[in-house]
Amino acid sequence: MYIFNSCPRDCYDTCSMVTRVRMGKLHSIEPNGKHPFTKKMLCPKMKDLISRHVYSKERVLHPLRRVGKKGEGEFERISWKEALRTVTDEIKSRSSEFGTGSVVQYGYAGNKGLIQRHFPSRFFNAIGAGKVDDTICSSAGAKALEVMYGSSLAMLPDEIEKCRLIIVWGMNPAWSSPHGYKMLKRASKAGAKIYVIDPIKTETAELGTHLQLRPTTDAVLALGCINHLVENRLHNEEFLELNTTGFDRLAEIAKKFDMKSISSTTGLKIGAIEDFIADYVSMRPSCIMMGYGMQRNRNGGDMVRAISAMPALIGEKRGFFYSTDLDWYDVDYLEGTHLTSRMKEHYGMTDFGRTLESGKVKLLFVYNSNPLATLPNQQLVRKGFMRDDVFVVVHDLFMTDTADCADLVLPATTCFEHFDINDSYFHQYLGLNEKAIEPLGDCRCNTDLFRALASEMGLTAKALFEEDEKIAEKLISKSKQVDGRYESFKKKGFLKIKVPSRDIYQTPTKKIELYSASAEAEGLGGLPMHVEVKGELPYQLITPVHMLLCRSQYHDRHPELEPVVYISPKDMKNERLDPGTMVTLRNEFGETPVKVEMSDAVLDGVLLSYSALWPKLSGGSSVNVLATDFVQRYDRCSAMNSTFVEIL
Repeated sequence: MYIFNSCPRDCYDTCSMVTRVRMGKLHSIEPNGKHPFTKKMLCPKMKDLISRHVYSKERVLHPLRRVGKKGEGEFERISWKEALRTVTDEIKSRSSEFGTGSVVQYGYAGNKGLIQRHFPSRFFNAIGAGKVDDTICSSAGAKALEVMYGSSLAMLPDEIEKCRLIIVWGMNPAWSSPHGYKMLKRASKAGAKIYVIDPIKTETAELGTHLQLRPTTDAVLALGCINHLVENRLHNEEFLELNTTGFDRLAEIAKKFDMKSISSTTGLKIGAIEDFIADYVSMRPSCIMMGYGMQRNRNGGDMVRAISAMPALIGEKRGFFYSTDLDWYDVDYLEGTHLTSRMKEHYGMTDFGRTLESGKVKLLFVYNSNPLATLPNQQLVRKGFMRDDVFVVVHDLFMTDTADCADLVLPATTCFEHFDINDSYFHQYLGLNEKAIEPLGDCRCNTDLFRALASEMGLTAKALFEEDEKIAEKLISKSKQVDGRYESFKKKGFLKIKVPSRDIYQTPTKKIELYSASAEAEGLGGLPMHVEVKGELPYQLITPVHMLLCRSQYHDRHPELEPVVYISPKDMKNERLDPGTMVTLRNEFGETPVKVEMSDAVLDGVLLSYSALWPKLSGGSSVNVLATDFVQRYDRCSAMNSTFVEIL
C-alpha cells in the first residue's frame, strides 16, 4: 500500500514523500516524483528514518511520571487515564491559586504540520493560558521586510533559478535546503553568476565568488553599495520616484559609507566590492537570497532592512528571497482565538530563562520543542525547569534533556502515525501527510492529546473536538489561494498555492518604505542603519546547526556528533593550541568544554561551533550555555550569533 506523506520538519524544503506500508509496518520512503519541488530527491536527513527514528528502541511509548529528582531521568510508567487526570488537576489547582496566565503553552516547530502545530492553541485559549511566542528564529528579518515591503513574500524558486545573478547572503543551502542548493547548481550550470556573502566559508561558498566579510557588518556593505549606486548615478530614478518613499533620506545616511570605510569595516577588498556592485547593476534579473542565521545578531533586523533596500535602487520590485509568506490560511480559525475572551500573557522565547526566573510560570506544557537544547543562556533555562514550584509536562518521542527535567512525559507520534498538512517557507506547494501506520505503543498525536485533555477538563466547545481531516478540508475550501479541491489533494499528495500580487506593497504608504514613519514610531528607526556590535571578550562565536540535524532533532540518531570549535590558523597559533585538544569556552553566561579543530573557513577573531546538540549526549553541556539571550528591537528576535567568548 502506498501513502502520501510530507515532511513536517522546520526546513525550507518540506519534502513530499510516497511511503510504502507492508502488513501495517513502514517499508520504504521515496520522493514524490510528481512534486514540482521535491522531484526525485529526498533530503539526506531521511536516511535511516524508518529504522533509527520511527522504530527506534529509544522511543517513548507510554506515559511516564517522575519518581526521582528532576533532571535525573527516573520515571515510572502510568496509564493515560492517570496522566490526563494529573495534568488537569495541576492546571486547575495552579490556575485557581496563581491565575490562568501561570499555566504556559510552549510549542514550536519541531512538528511544523499546520494542524498538529496549531490545534493545541485551541485548548490553551479555552483555559486562558499564557503563551511563549515564536520569536527566536526569523522574526527580526520578517519584521524588517514587513517595515519596508509590507511582507516577506518576494521571489520563488523557479524565478530565482532563471536569474542571471544570484547573491546568497548569510545562507548555506548546501546544508539548510538541499533542493535549493541543487537549484543553485543548475542555475550556475546554465550561466548564472553566484556570489556568496558569508563570514564562514561554507560548502555553498564553493559555488561562486565568496565575499567573506566580518560578522555583523552586512549593513555597512549594503549601505555602501547604495551610496556607490547613488554617487555614480547608477540607481533607477524613475522606479524610485514611483514605487518608494524616503529615497533622499536613505541616500543621505548612506553617504558616510564610502569604499574606504566599507573595506575597513567589512574586511573586504575595494576591488572585490566594486566588482560585486558592477555585476549587481549589470546582470539582470537578480535575486538576493537572505538567510536566517544572519539576522540572529544584535543588529540583525537592520542588516536585513539595509540589504532589502538594494533591489529598489536598481528598479527590482521584490528582488530578494527571505521566506515565502503566502498567508493562505485562516490562522485564527486554526488556533481557535475565539475560544478566549481573556487578555493572554505572552512571553518571549529568546529570554524565556528570565521569565522562569521571575516565578510567573507555575505549569509549563512543552510540545514540538526541546528548549533545554535549543534556547540561549542554557544554565538559566535549566535552573528554571528545575524549580520545585514549576510543574513540567513534556510531549515528545524521545527522552530529550527537556523530558529528563519533566514531571510528566507523554508519548508522541511521528508524522507517519497521524494526519496533517504541511506548507513550505520556500516553495508554494501544500503537502498532504496521511496516517500510514497506527501509533506505536500508547503514543498519541498532538490533536488526540488535546482533545482528550479538553474532555478531561470538562470543556464543551465544539472547536476543541473537531477532527483533523475536517479541519484540513475547511482550511482548503475556505482559502481562495489554494489551486484545487481537497479531492485532488488526496489523489496526488500536493496542491499549488496561488501567489498574491507582488506589485502591491502592504505598507501604510502602499510603497517600498526606504524611510518608514511607522517603524520610527515603534522605536525601530525610520531608516535602516549600521549598528556596531562589540564584545568585551576577544572572540565572536557563531553557532549554526549541523547539516545532519534540524535544530536539536536527530542528534540521538547521530551520537557521534560532539562539541567542536573551529578556529582560524592564526588564532590557533596565538592561543598555542593543537588540533584535537580540549579547551573551555567561557563568558558571562557560563562555560563549556569543546574539542579544537583548525579551519580556514573562519576569520581571525571568529569561532564556529554547532548549536542545539543535546547536552546529555555531549558531556552534559553545549555551546548554547554561552549563547546570549539578548532580545532584539525587531520583534523580540534572538541575537545568538552576537555571542562573545574567551578561550581557556
